[in-house]
Amino acid sequence: MAEESDLLRFLQERSDGNLLSLTAQREAARQFDCSLRDIEETALSHSILPERYQRNGLLPAQQLLLFHAKVAIIGSGGLGGRVAELLARMGVGNIFLTDPDIFNESNLNRQNFCTTETLGDYKVEVVARELKKINPILNIEMTKGLFSETSVSAADLIVDGLDSIEDRRHLSQLCMKYCRPLIHAAVNKWYGQVGVEQLKSNLIAQLFPLQAQALSPPQVLPPTVALLAAMQAAEVCKLILGQNSPLTAAWLHCDLLNCEYHLLPYK
Repeated sequence: MAEESDLLRFLQERSDGNLLSLTAQREAARQFDCSLRDIEETALSHSILPERYQRNGLLPAQQLLLFHAKVAIIGSGGLGGRVAELLARMGVGNIFLTDPDIFNESNLNRQNFCTTETLGDYKVEVVARELKKINPILNIEMTKGLFSETSVSAADLIVDGLDSIEDRRHLSQLCMKYCRPLIHAAVNKWYGQVGVEQLKSNLIAQLFPLQAQALSPPQVLPPTVALLAAMQAAEVCKLILGQNSPLTAAWLHCDLLNCEYHLLPYK
């Protein structure tokens, strides 16, 4: 208890107003022999805000909600990789990555962690490594394979970064089973869709009826991927923070070619 009070005093002394630099966090971790995660949790619990979150405009209590949240990102490519980066920068503290694939040349047009140097590497390994460079307090778990019941049940929220209709239906069923919100998005050239499926909605079944067939291979333009991933990340943060969203009652169709956006109520 004395050590905890000493740590808090140290953080208060090193903070500028209520802002704490990463340098001060690292100094505290060395001096008190604890992790940066421990330092961040202690700081946020006592209304001290890590400086890297200053521009979020959130209260320390809200950042603490993000810190404790557990988000599973199913698919770590175009949508999933960008969502993961945005959540890491926002301060979401626990990210679970799932993807069986390696980066190939066709990913270079849109997948933000795909470079000529990472071709042939497992996506989850590259994304996890790069996320830790962005936010060192992250707790990251990764699965080099298809998602499972554990992938869903261990998280608070699930992000759909898949490109298979069949896999989306299966993921939706698991989210329903474990009462987990599913933040869906899909992209086709200039067009995209995004929505939040919860227990009482049937978004995936509505968007992908049993007779629907996937485009092979899917056509995906980088701007559309970036926009839809940003929308998914925003919905994740709103759910964590308890903010209302129209996308819990309707899905959004995006047409970047004609700059048209339409909210369509769930049936």
